[in-house]
Amino acid sequence: MTNQPRVLVVDDEQNIRLTLNALLSRAGYAVTTAATGEEAVELFERESFDLMLVDLQMPGMKGMEVVAKVREAGHDAIIIVLTGHGSLDSAIEGIRYGIFDYLLKTSDPNQILARVAAGLEERAARRRQSDLLGTIGAAVQELTGGKVTVTPPVSTPPAATPPSSSSTTEPTGRILTIGPLTLDTWHQTATLNGRSLNLTPTEFRLLLCLAEHAGQMLSYTQLVRCAQGYETTDLEAGELIKPHIHHLRQKIEPEPSAPRYLLNVRGKGYILQI
Repeated sequence: MTNQPRVLVVDDEQNIRLTLNALLSRAGYAVTTAATGEEAVELFERESFDLMLVDLQMPGMKGMEVVAKVREAGHDAIIIVLTGHGSLDSAIEGIRYGIFDYLLKTSDPNQILARVAAGLEERAARRRQSDLLGTIGAAVQELTGGKVTVTPPVSTPPAATPPSSSSTTEPTGRILTIGPLTLDTWHQTATLNGRSLNLTPTEFRLLLCLAEHAGQMLSYTQLVRCAQGYETTDLEAGELIKPHIHHLRQKIEPEPSAPRYLLNVRGKGYILQI
């Protein structure tokens, strides 16, 4: 198949490469593997990939160094970082490079396939939007005879269907509204005080989980289970969820350093107070 999505798996552990290669190949993807970060960067110089799964900790060039090199070269591949343990510092660093998601190497295979599929769908949606805007821009320029620049709107990536809401919604159950916060679970969009929020799929699911239990504390493990769909230890859950909370606060809080909506219960979890 010539239209198979192309996936690059980067990991220094051979068993991880072989396992992911088999899993993703069976799912219909064209898979290439690299044993080092240096090899991955060289592959990107010769070929294009739709998505990269990259190990965070590798001898030589680390995962984040690979991500930085790929982005600096202008590649727009979706990137999912694999880690044997949660790492808050590296996760926050990854925000700069538009990391799509973080997954534990111990994640269930179905979870890995689901996140890969979601990442590729986001990339396809971006491409469709770019093509549409290009067509519109060309048409407008032809009609007006002048130069028109079409600026892409901020896109909200798609996400997996979240759990049903028990809070106040419209009759269809599609819209969840809590105070100034509105979540559209069908279109995966969110607004706060009438302002559209540009959320990643994980951020949307995380905010939805918190909104469904507004005023109640959700533990780290509850948030990982609800937003990312798998079980993990309290320690790993805390490290995995904190970078997403950090990024979410940048988008919803008037003063992220002094949050008023997304409150921390030290060492336990978070509360959405709207």
